[in-house]
Amino acid sequence: MIQICVLAIAGLFAALVIRKDKPEFATLIIILVSFLIALRILAMLGNAVDTLEEWEAVLGGNISYVSLLLKIIGITYVCDFAANLCRDSGYSALSSHIELFGKVAIMVAGFPIIRIMIDMLEGMMR
Repeated sequence: MIQICVLAIAGLFAALVIRKDKPEFATLIIILVSFLIALRILAMLGNAVDTLEEWEAVLGGNISYVSLLLKIIGITYVCDFAANLCRDSGYSALSSHIELFGKVAIMVAGFPIIRIMIDMLEGMMR
């Protein structure tokens, strides 16, 4: 945890110092630091996936719910990461489009859950 904070602060200071002379390199430094942090997050998520797979026994074999949850979380983080990079680079219009894409992708990914809920409601009304 501390390593990531130190990496982020070091990258920020390096970008601030370089921004005066070479603003394009400052953006590259921020993107590199962001990428390194994303790699660390992926490693942590690997442990979370292992834990969620252990829950399969509790869910009675319905691992598809956990898979869907992981897909939605992944879409959220990837789109947020990309949108923030675009916004920090000065491309706010592209950032807005990425956020819109993420919202639509989450909605589409959630359709199976909505279908299950409709089927449950139909079953309860009969």
